[in-house]
Amino acid sequence: MNNEEITAYLHRSIPLTAAMDVRVQVQEPGRVEILAPLAANANHHGSAFGGALSTLAILSGWVLVQQELDAVGVGAKLMVQRSECDYLEPALADFSAESRLSEAEWPRFLQMLQKRGRARIAVQTIIRIGEREVARASGTYAAIKQGQT
Repeated sequence: MNNEEITAYLHRSIPLTAAMDVRVQVQEPGRVEILAPLAANANHHGSAFGGALSTLAILSGWVLVQQELDAVGVGAKLMVQRSECDYLEPALADFSAESRLSEAEWPRFLQMLQKRGRARIAVQTIIRIGEREVARASGTYAAIKQGQT
């Protein structure tokens, strides 16, 4: 799927993403970047709501792992298991979350998923306004291979 198709899928499947007006900007092997406008995610101070920053980080990591699973043809239910976000400064403009996959972790994750039908992987995400980092997040995503319980 291209960026617009993934964005439309997210808006249909996770209504919060439509309310946040998120847009997938980049999807390439091992990397995803998703944009959110400040206007749809502002708090009473005029900065981005912390929950919106955290949600965008979770979403970016989820899209990344899901795209990688799709690329290798592995069907699995994917969910966030743990999420943590450090806020470095107020986000006062449109912001994006960039998630990258650890090249060392991915083969281990796939091997465990194939062997046991379940696996977890950690994903690091940076939230930026332009080139300025405003938050850092980490998430652990759990996958259950289709047909497993």
